[in-house]
Amino acid sequence: MKQLDLFDSLAKDGKAKKEKKAAYDKGRKAYRKAYREAYKEEIAAYNKAYYQANKEKIAAYYKVYNATNKDKRRTNHKAYKEANKAAIVAQRKGYYQANKNIFRACDSRRRALKQKLIPIHLRDCPQEKQRLLQTYKLSIILTQATGVQHHVDHMWPLNDGGPHWSGNLQVITAYENRSKHASVCEATKSTIIKSLESFQSERPI
Repeated sequence: MKQLDLFDSLAKDGKAKKEKKAAYDKGRKAYRKAYREAYKEEIAAYNKAYYQANKEKIAAYYKVYNATNKDKRRTNHKAYKEANKAAIVAQRKGYYQANKNIFRACDSRRRALKQKLIPIHLRDCPQEKQRLLQTYKLSIILTQATGVQHHVDHMWPLNDGGPHWSGNLQVITAYENRSKHASVCEATKSTIIKSLESFQSERPI
């Protein structure tokens, strides 16, 4: 009986220690969460400063880590995707909805690059990139404001050799875009060519 009582006592003692540790861990976790919430700006600023000061060191570390843990990372990534399918789909959908202008601008750029229709002096121009993004953003705003689908249209169509340039873009309704097809008059072509030449000559060297 004494031996059974001893085992009983040890079991209870072990259970009590586990419960105490669980309570401690829970309290510590809650404290850390509250601390991060209270000082999130300071923490973000510290992390940003640390990253800026140690960019090369961090990059070198992750390069080595990724090279030596390829299989582990692949397995973890696959497991994460399987466990979070719905969340990933929702996140991607939300990101697309919030950045439609970027996706549409990138899609047009890919097609234009494939056809070699982006003027060379504009391929890496940050100002031109912003003008393109703003044009696509305007089409989305007009669609939302009017309830009528609007498209960004190349006045001189890419299929006819028109340049992918902000000066060759217009925002029109989807109906107007489908109605015009790939048609363009010679006067419009001539105006766009002259405007592009003028735009190029006015750029600072």
